[in-house]
Amino acid sequence: MSEPVESWRELLDRYEEFKEGWWCFRGDCSNPGALKTSLERAAVDRWGRDWSELPEIEEGLMRRFGREAHLYLPSEPAEGDRIGWLSLMRHHGAPTRLLDWSFSFFVAVHFAVQRADPDAPSSVFAMDLKRVRERVDELEHLRELLRRDPNAKAEDTVEAIIDHSPRVPLIFPLNPWRMNRRLILQQSIFLVPGDITRSFMDNLRAVDDPDNLLVEIPLSNDRRFLEEATRELLSMNMSSATLFPGLDGFAENLTSLIPFPYLRAVDSEVGLE
Repeated sequence: MSEPVESWRELLDRYEEFKEGWWCFRGDCSNPGALKTSLERAAVDRWGRDWSELPEIEEGLMRRFGREAHLYLPSEPAEGDRIGWLSLMRHHGAPTRLLDWSFSFFVAVHFAVQRADPDAPSSVFAMDLKRVRERVDELEHLRELLRRDPNAKAEDTVEAIIDHSPRVPLIFPLNPWRMNRRLILQQSIFLVPGDITRSFMDNLRAVDDPDNLLVEIPLSNDRRFLEEATRELLSMNMSSATLFPGLDGFAENLTSLIPFPYLRAVDSEVGLE
């Protein structure tokens, strides 16, 4: 692992490495060998369920969500839109097999900086999607389907990726056909494991050696760097307020304003009695 990035200038230099090719990015506090989906963390890490139970758990959670979500939503995905439903579940905090990434390097930096902790330094991870697709496109059960449907929008293509029998470990970039505002603003892409009876990292290793697919950029947890990075991100209008539209995102963004007195209070108090 390389040395942590200590300055914004250094971070911009690292960004130059990803100007060519097809990359997606994620800000995370994990080490590169322990990227996990929210379903892994909830079912296996928290509740101690066996990996073999995850397909049944996923199906049960989707069924419960699908039957009751109409109580809270003005509209819903189509009944057979598996990725649409999983994406909606993830959007509202439910555990799913989807792992959130972004096509924007700086969105990933925002999440890495927001999640930084003195005891758990954060990193920006970059995934080489071109190499991922080259490997997955050659799998026998997907070769012809992806030739006809390269963006994997057809239901039978999606099912072959995430529900093939027998299960095939792989990862694949997928998004719902109908994108919500948050996905658009965050330039989101989901990496989806093909076999949820195995970890995300096991699925990744089935595609290729992670060292050939994944680059880690560790970030310093020094407060000076975090303040500098936060200031630069705010100047780019990259904040929780813009990436999570609504009052919740606005309120969360107030944490980022603590080091900057000139941003905390918008109105001058001069002349007020």
